[in-house]
Amino acid sequence: MAKIALYAGETQRKHAGRGRPATPGLRERILDAASEVFGEQPFHQVHVADVARKAKVAKGTVYRYFPTKEALYLASLFHGMEQLQAELETVSRTQPDPRQRLEALATQLLEFFWGRDLFFLLLHRSEEQQGGLHARAWRARRQKFAQLIAATLEEGIAAAMFRRVHVPTATEALLGMLRGVHRYRRPDDTPQRAAQAVLDLFLHGVAATAPDSYANTRGKP
Repeated sequence: MAKIALYAGETQRKHAGRGRPATPGLRERILDAASEVFGEQPFHQVHVADVARKAKVAKGTVYRYFPTKEALYLASLFHGMEQLQAELETVSRTQPDPRQRLEALATQLLEFFWGRDLFFLLLHRSEEQQGGLHARAWRARRQKFAQLIAATLEEGIAAAMFRRVHVPTATEALLGMLRGVHRYRRPDDTPQRAAQAVLDLFLHGVAATAPDSYANTRGKP
């Protein structure tokens, strides 16, 4: 599978290929700088020149790798997801308790995406305008997040900590709940509190008791 760095699109590759050869590590330096700048200011207040100054390069150099500010923003978030994925995998390896692991995974996912509504808006726009390159990259990354959650659920079921459920459905349900609390969060919400509320609802439901009748009517998971 092609390296997911293709998320910036074919245009980015063409621009980076013009002129002198790319400087090793320069693209990553620009993305590190962009992650900091976009993390400190709203998207509409950021100028490409701000990122260039942070990366200590000329503004034209930034445009050589990223033809638009939107492409730079999306690429910086995908760049950050590489580190997020590594952190989530570390949690999965080092946290033996499936309940605590689910809470840690949910919290880290919410912390990363908290307030980054524009990311999903631009994903939708890029899918319409650029052949869906960013959207496909997001789906591939999301699948990796889902695999960590599914593995945790399966481990909890095997240990009799969770009841038997259809793991793919439960995984998508949890990711959907996280997306919902992020999208419709209140001004005083925090990712930590939101993650705890989601996990409490996900694991215990809203009923006073947790009957197995629905699972039984669905047959084997």
